[in-house]
Amino acid sequence: MARSPSLPVALALLSALPAPAEFLTNPYLGTDVEYSRDVLSWQRVVTNKTERIFAAYAGEELDVGKLYLSGHLSGTYYAEETDTDGKFPLLGRFPGQHTKGDRGSEAVIDNADLAVTYAPVSLVQFFVHGVYTELEFPGQDQYQMREAFATIGNPEVFPLYASFGRKTVNFGNYQSYNPTVHTVNNHFFRTDSDDPVLELGYVDHGLVAAITIIPGGRHLRVADARDSNFFSNFAASLTWSPDWTPAGGSVKLGAGYLYSTIYDSDAANHPGMNPDPLTEWHRNGAVNTWAEFRKGGFSAMAEYTRTERQWPATGAHVHAIGLQAAQDFVLWGNPTRGAVSYGRGIQGDDGTEFSTLDQLAAGVEMWLCPWFAVNVEYVYNQSFVPLIMISRASIDDVNTHSLLVGGKAFF
Repeated sequence: MARSPSLPVALALLSALPAPAEFLTNPYLGTDVEYSRDVLSWQRVVTNKTERIFAAYAGEELDVGKLYLSGHLSGTYYAEETDTDGKFPLLGRFPGQHTKGDRGSEAVIDNADLAVTYAPVSLVQFFVHGVYTELEFPGQDQYQMREAFATIGNPEVFPLYASFGRKTVNFGNYQSYNPTVHTVNNHFFRTDSDDPVLELGYVDHGLVAAITIIPGGRHLRVADARDSNFFSNFAASLTWSPDWTPAGGSVKLGAGYLYSTIYDSDAANHPGMNPDPLTEWHRNGAVNTWAEFRKGGFSAMAEYTRTERQWPATGAHVHAIGLQAAQDFVLWGNPTRGAVSYGRGIQGDDGTEFSTLDQLAAGVEMWLCPWFAVNVEYVYNQSFVPLIMISRASIDDVNTHSLLVGGKAFF
């Protein structure tokens, strides 16, 4: 079924347009494609957006006093095959994408994003990010204001800063080297706020430390605390880029802690869905650590996240393990990235239907111009383990093969 037959036409029209810089250059309004490729990508800059905005102004990508528009459109053709009818465990897809038979295919608009970045003075920055998605999670809208926050600070002047608003919480890394599919760590633990949060941070000589105060209640993703006051939940993050360069490359190390997660009760507490009554609850935090190595066009990363206690729904800790590598090169005169990743989720005891899930992905993305790319990706998934009704709906012996072909445009 082709849900969006106009998608190939839309991508072809986008590739034929002139570069956005040709018609958005004036003293008050502008765009920066490389900046947009970072802050609007769902793969590249996930949890450290404040840090990326600081870098954009420090590196003179963006000018103080100028309003910047950023846009992104991503579309993908999904072709999936499973050995168990109706079970398609590709991470990042939504429950209603296709649910019958042993094969499914469709073209969809993954995301259309529009953002505004503005710094009236060098010590104050504003960022607002809206999203449209053709397939939304049950209970959510197709149009969402995913991020809207203000930051006071400038690491070039003083190392302390404060950000307040709705944003992805600064916990973990969760980037993906592959063009489209999410990592297992991202799937289980990326934390998006619903109510405004307060992030207090320190940036100095390769060290970034942050504490995020998260109001109580259930947020858009992962954060969940029973008390309703503003200080009920929090996250801490530490990132270090040491001066030493092993093997002529660079290293970045990170660690983090989230005080209270959704893995705190005997059923997954997802907004818009309430399949099971919650009869057991205890606070359950999460810890994260990651390391990234880069040399020339080569990148490699390892990330690990686990819950502090057992999840009552499964009687086991929830673990996410991820390994990925990428090589940047030039193919037919175009900048290209080849990437491979492996991830494993462990959320149950051996012998249960929901004990583990595995994902192996390999993809290539080619930039035909600085703001338009095409990509192809192969993904293998083992085990069908939905977080909702995990103990009743999971099937361990499921194997799927997926081919994803898509394109993305930025301005």
